[in-house]
Amino acid sequence: MKLSLLDNGVDSLKATYNSLEDIEYLLVGGEHRIKDAILSLNHANEILFKLLLKQRAECLVFIEIEAYMNAKEEMNVKGKDNVFEVKPGLQTIGFSEAIRRLELLFDIEVCPYLKKSLQYLKQKRNQIMHYEIELNKGEFVALVEKLKKCYEYTIRFFSAHISGLSELIEDARFEFYSLEDPDVEAMHEEASADHLADLANEN
Repeated sequence: MKLSLLDNGVDSLKATYNSLEDIEYLLVGGEHRIKDAILSLNHANEILFKLLLKQRAECLVFIEIEAYMNAKEEMNVKGKDNVFEVKPGLQTIGFSEAIRRLELLFDIEVCPYLKKSLQYLKQKRNQIMHYEIELNKGEFVALVEKLKKCYEYTIRFFSAHISGLSELIEDARFEFYSLEDPDVEAMHEEASADHLADLANEN
C-alpha cells in the first residue's frame, strides 16, 4: 500500500464530492453524509497545503524543523524510508500554519474566501471530533451550502497548483471487487505457464 500526499488529498476530495452528491438525493438521514464531507474536506485541504510546502521544502511541513532534521539524519543512518519510522512523535503543521508559510515564504496567495470557509469548517469539525453538534433545519441547509462553496473554492485554488486535478479526482476511489473466491492454484499454474513460455521465447 502506498498513499502519497497527493493520493491522500485527492482521495479525500473525492470522498467529499461523493458525500455532497449523495445529500442531494437523500430525503432522510443525511447527517452522516455531511459529517463525512466536513471531515474529508478539512483533511483534503490540510494534506494538499502540506503537499505544496513539501514540493518547496519538506522540512516546512513540520512544526519543529530541527526535530525533523534530526529525524531525517537518523532515517538516513538506519536506511529507513520515512522520518516517522524513526520518530513517530513528530508533529506536522495544520492548514492555518501551512497557508501562512506558503503566503509569507513563497508569495502564494490563498483566496480569502477559501481561508474564511476553512475556518468555519474547522469549527464544525472540532465540534464533531471532540464533542457534539446540533443544528436546526435552517442551520443545516446553510451548512450544506457553505460546504459546497468551500469545496468549489478548494478545487479552484488547488487546480492552479496541481496539474490535472479534476482528472485525478474523477479517477480516485476506483475499486474492483472479486465476484468469487480466487482460484489460487489456477493462478499459480497460469503464472508458471507464462514463465515457461517467456523462457522458451528467450531461447
